[in-house]
Amino acid sequence: MSWRAMRESGYRIMFTGLFSLAIAFIIYSRLSGTSAGAPVQASQLTNLAYAVLGITAASLAAAMYGAYTIFRAEQARTAGGSSLTSFITGAFSDRKYWRIMAIAAIGYGIFFAFLSQILVYRPDVSFSERGIAVPSTDLIPCCGAPGYMPMFTAYFTDHFLLLVIPVNVILATVVSVMVGFNVALSVYAYRLRQALQGRTSIVGGIGAATGLFVGCPTCAGSLISAVLGLGAIGAGASTSALAPFQTVFIAASLPALALAPLLLARSIRSISMCGVK
Repeated sequence: MSWRAMRESGYRIMFTGLFSLAIAFIIYSRLSGTSAGAPVQASQLTNLAYAVLGITAASLAAAMYGAYTIFRAEQARTAGGSSLTSFITGAFSDRKYWRIMAIAAIGYGIFFAFLSQILVYRPDVSFSERGIAVPSTDLIPCCGAPGYMPMFTAYFTDHFLLLVIPVNVILATVVSVMVGFNVALSVYAYRLRQALQGRTSIVGGIGAATGLFVGCPTCAGSLISAVLGLGAIGAGASTSALAPFQTVFIAASLPALALAPLLLARSIRSISMCGVK
């Protein structure tokens, strides 16, 4: 398959996933509305809610696979070139950096899930004492803005639960993948500098550490939370106050994560040019 056909296929898959996601959220929001004629029967709404959660997972997987296919097409198109894109895609010619990306994305995803209250551990709260069966699941089918409903909760233990709000899980997944991508690219740049310039200077080490921190911009949020006393100790008090802004906090990191690969690519190109000279 040529890179053009691969890229077109990737765009089709990605847009199909995104379109399915948007349509599912809009239709569900209308059917689960609070107006007199809008709501469907409770049993039907529950079944529909589970269907929407399934569509969300499938659509997100399709969109991510489409993006991966587009990246592979760009990798084939820019092979051997000198554009910034070629330096970004060229770094992933070695499968080792795909593994680094996967490990970083999973690790960050778990960390961020706790930070954003997708995974909740409350040693000071007993769910069973509040009348909640453990283990068990709970579904809140309505009512809210598109993407915020249905809300699914799984109680794994007496102190640990999973809270699924579709739009937050989507954003957290996208952010985690982008963080993994940037971390892998940062590691590639660091190793390339070591290979071409020998031992890394103190300034170079600081630059590499800064590059890794750029790959994880929302880590700054956890640092600020810790400084302000809103970390794990104050999570119970702060979660309700910050909940309306949670999606905004997650989405705000996306521009930085999108810009970081271009900055890293410029660094990689500079290192490569110095190595050639």
